[in-house]
Amino acid sequence: MKKVLILLSLVIPALTFVSCSDDNDLPDVDFDMTFENATVVDGTLYVVQGQEFKVSTITVTNNETGKPAALTAANYYWDYLYVGTSVQPPYTFEFEVSETMPVGRHILEVEGTLIALDKSPAFALISNDVMVVASADDIPQATGPAKIHAKATVSDTSK
Repeated sequence: MKKVLILLSLVIPALTFVSCSDDNDLPDVDFDMTFENATVVDGTLYVVQGQEFKVSTITVTNNETGKPAALTAANYYWDYLYVGTSVQPPYTFEFEVSETMPVGRHILEVEGTLIALDKSPAFALISNDVMVVASADDIPQATGPAKIHAKATVSDTSK
């Protein structure tokens, strides 16, 4: 009997650490970003050297109809360097593209914790190319509003 009790004392705690299959059920979302003083052409954001541009809104859309999803904050990075955080929707943020900013390709990243109803919290990363140009004449013809529809990389926050 003593052996059975010892065995049960080992098995029962081990069962408490077994995870359910939906513990890492990550959100399936899309993001829409709108900009001011910038032009979007074929998914690339164009900005003029020496001017400011602004992320006006970041909207999170849960692909499970009728279920809400949101970012807890938007952390902004320019060429992989942290530049600031916006903690409240619509996650507005202004960038100063200085006169000394090199003309050419750069990268804008937005990351944050993503929450969605009935899903595990997740880490979301939106990454987009930005082309800094010397003048507005160097921007290709835009075909629509300064808006990007992005599918973020979503990963488990516990790793």
